[in-house]
Amino acid sequence: MLDSLAIKKDFIFFLKEKLGFNDNEIYINQNIVLKNKDKTLIEKFLKQKEEGVPLDYILNSSKFYEYDFYVDSRVLIPRPETEILVDYINNHFLSPIKVLDAGTGSGCIGISIALKNPNFKVYGSDYSKDALDVAFINKKNLLVKNFLPIRANWLSCFSEDCFDLIVSNPPYISEGDSHLDELIHEPNIALVSKDSGLFHIKKIIKQSSKVLKNGGTLVIEHGHDQSEVVKEIFEKNYFSKIINIKDLQLIPRITIGTLER
Repeated sequence: MLDSLAIKKDFIFFLKEKLGFNDNEIYINQNIVLKNKDKTLIEKFLKQKEEGVPLDYILNSSKFYEYDFYVDSRVLIPRPETEILVDYINNHFLSPIKVLDAGTGSGCIGISIALKNPNFKVYGSDYSKDALDVAFINKKNLLVKNFLPIRANWLSCFSEDCFDLIVSNPPYISEGDSHLDELIHEPNIALVSKDSGLFHIKKIIKQSSKVLKNGGTLVIEHGHDQSEVVKEIFEKNYFSKIINIKDLQLIPRITIGTLER
């Protein structure tokens, strides 16, 4: 397993990022004397890779939307397709607005929006105290002033007509889905949802119909096969002008709607 090309590539990346080695030291100098702490870190890396721990968790770092985010096993590793959601926000909302990133996790969505739009006021809600601890780390590390993490069960703590825009990448994988076998190191609470993966999506859409201002926008990321049913849930909760955005593999991934009570 340790001889695989992927692990070798990760190991070289680890040597550069975690131990500060350069190409000359890695590929040319065969007589490097390792410090005991470096040996310990290398042994730990090899053990974690044997256990299948993702490189982002080993390095406690994940690149998302031009920024380096701290991550550990308390939060999901940011996915490239989620950057499409952030792109949409940054390209379509220009005036000062009040934004909620519901289920913020590491804060990668809300913080990325806040950094690109310093005149926005961005909140990040999450029920998990562990996840919020990570979001606060990223808020501090990235020096973002217009992002505030808040502990809440989705939108339950917010008043009516509170936000201009709500975005969310909620748990949407159904219980027993085979893809979960590949995600054993990531928090199950951030991945799995009852009701064929729709339980949390339904809750967010329903709560958004009250918490959003009339004319406000809801943006939700969802599973590859959920776009039609998500559209129906939007329509049942007074959303119109509903569109869907596809990811780079042309899979319908993000649904957007405007609240019209």
